[in-house]
Amino acid sequence: MNRKILLIIPLLLSTILVVPNPAKASIEHFAWTNPTIGEDLYYGRTVVAYKEGTRWNISISVCNDYLTPPPPPRVYLPINVTAVKVYFDWGEWYNCTFSPPVHMNPLEVKVFDIWNFTPSIAVAPETWVHTYTVYVEYVVEGEDVHRMDWLWSGSNFAVMSEAHFESFQLFNKLKNIIGYITSMPLNSTEARILMAKASIEYNLGKQYYINGAFEDAETHFQNAEIYLDEALTVGEERGTAFEDSMLDYYNALAHATEKQAEAELLQANAALNNSYGWIFFGLGWTLIGIGVIVYGVRKTRIPKTEEAKTA
Repeated sequence: MNRKILLIIPLLLSTILVVPNPAKASIEHFAWTNPTIGEDLYYGRTVVAYKEGTRWNISISVCNDYLTPPPPPRVYLPINVTAVKVYFDWGEWYNCTFSPPVHMNPLEVKVFDIWNFTPSIAVAPETWVHTYTVYVEYVVEGEDVHRMDWLWSGSNFAVMSEAHFESFQLFNKLKNIIGYITSMPLNSTEARILMAKASIEYNLGKQYYINGAFEDAETHFQNAEIYLDEALTVGEERGTAFEDSMLDYYNALAHATEKQAEAELLQANAALNNSYGWIFFGLGWTLIGIGVIVYGVRKTRIPKTEEAKTA
């Protein structure tokens, strides 16, 4: 029994190895062009958002890596791209056909841009996020079979009403600003009150947004933005006035210090002049003393003629 199992295993492995591999496509890169991407509280996730009636744009790069199936030798073959098709889960196909087809040599890469208009929320409801699949339709050169095995799928496409889209943009604009500014020290009571009002309106808007009341959410987000702008304006004016006052204070202090230094310099000069006066006064008395001594010496000296007469 064990020998039979050992014999069967190699047969199974060989069968697996010779199963033809399907032709494999390469949409190497996919991107929405100029989208509005952000966090959506209603869906609870990050979405690619388009307002109903606006144009959506997709850009893809395709590599022709079509390889003939086994058995060897396997070779790369040229293809002709006949269309790029996008399917959305509301049941619509959006096709971009090429006439004549776009020729691609083996391993050649080409970029394709596809666009169309976003339907109304009556066609594509905004109550959930939509899935989509992009297909590259091609024909291998020398064949007449249209293949669509090159594809790219996603599940983050949101169709929004105008109020939903405006709330979406306002929320993503305010969420980081509110959190940052409310943590800043404001030196104005009025600015702090305005900031508190902005925070209240912002949180009310979030709650309405989560519940799907997009018009109410938009109103509260707009109020939050207004209060926020006013708070920043008041804070800036107050800060500028405070800075001007401090500058005047320091200028006055510097001026007073300068005056004090001038007064001290005058006092020092006066003291120096006084010192010079006492020096000259002392020198004068010294010279007078020397004069008196000289005068006394000269006065007491005996003339030589008188000395001779006495002898």
